[in-house]
Amino acid sequence: MSGLREAVAQLTRRLVRPAPPRSPLPEVQPCCAYELVTRQMLEDMRAELAELKARVNGLLFMVAGAILLDVILRLARPG
Repeated sequence: MSGLREAVAQLTRRLVRPAPPRSPLPEVQPCCAYELVTRQMLEDMRAELAELKARVNGLLFMVAGAILLDVILRLARPG
């Protein structure tokens, strides 16, 4: 049973990797209202994309866990 736990832990470590650190962008003051609005829209889109990426990663991890659980239950089923 210890080998199974170790295998699951290793698989989890392989699947769940921290995101590489991003270099901060230099602070530049906008010169006009259009640039300010565009920059704000870009920041909002970046935040929404990060949230979407986190949700997709969570969904994929859940599906992988369900498949792994199904395989384990099929192997553990007697007869």
